[in-house]
Amino acid sequence: MSEKNINWWKVALIAMVAFGLLAGGFILGRRTIDPPTPPGPIYVPGDTVYVDKPYPEPVYVNKPTDTANVILACIKSGRYYELFPEKVRDSLIFVTPEDSSLVIRDWATERFYVEKLFDCDTVGTLTVKAKTQYNRLEWLNTTFVPVTKVIAKPTPVKKYAPFAGGGITTSPSVLGQAGVFFDDKYGFSGVYQYDWDRKKHVVGTAFLLKF
Repeated sequence: MSEKNINWWKVALIAMVAFGLLAGGFILGRRTIDPPTPPGPIYVPGDTVYVDKPYPEPVYVNKPTDTANVILACIKSGRYYELFPEKVRDSLIFVTPEDSSLVIRDWATERFYVEKLFDCDTVGTLTVKAKTQYNRLEWLNTTFVPVTKVIAKPTPVKKYAPFAGGGITTSPSVLGQAGVFFDDKYGFSGVYQYDWDRKKHVVGTAFLLKF
C-alpha cells in the first residue's frame, strides 16, 4: 500500500472516530438529561400600599338619652374603674363635682393605636394605625405589604454534552477537536492536526476541565 493511500486511510479513520464521538455524545446527551428538582415557591414582597383617612365619619352614632345616669352606667359596666382608677378606694367609688373636669380631660386625651392584624408569609402584612380624641376617630391608616408567589422554572442539566471545534495554525496546519463533557464540568476529546508542509497527520487526546 502506498504512502498516499495510508494517509487517506488515516484521515478516514480519524473522521470516523470524530463522527462516532459526536454521535455518541449527542445520543447520550439527549438520553441522560438529569430531571431537575423543582424548587419550592418563593414569596417576593410587593409594593407597599398606604391608605390614610383623616377624620373618618362614623356610620352610626348612639347618644345617651339620660345623662344623669351616665356615670352610674359606667360604674356598673366596670368601665369607670379602668378610666379613673384614682377615684376608687376600698372598693368604693367617690363621685365629686370635680368629676366633670376628669371627664373633660379624658374627652380631650389623644390615644394612638398600632395593631398588626396579620403577618403571613404567603399573604403579606397588614398594619392598622389609629388616633382618637374628643370621642372620635381622628385618623386611620392602613399599611399593607403583599407578597407574590414566584415559582422558578428548573433548568435541565445534561449528564453528557458533546462538543466540536476546529482551527488553523501558522505551521501551516489545520486541526479539529471533538469530545464529550461530563456533568458540565469534566471533558475528554480527540484532537486531529494535519501539517501541510510535512504532509503529516497527528492525532491525540485531551482532558478538559471547566472552572
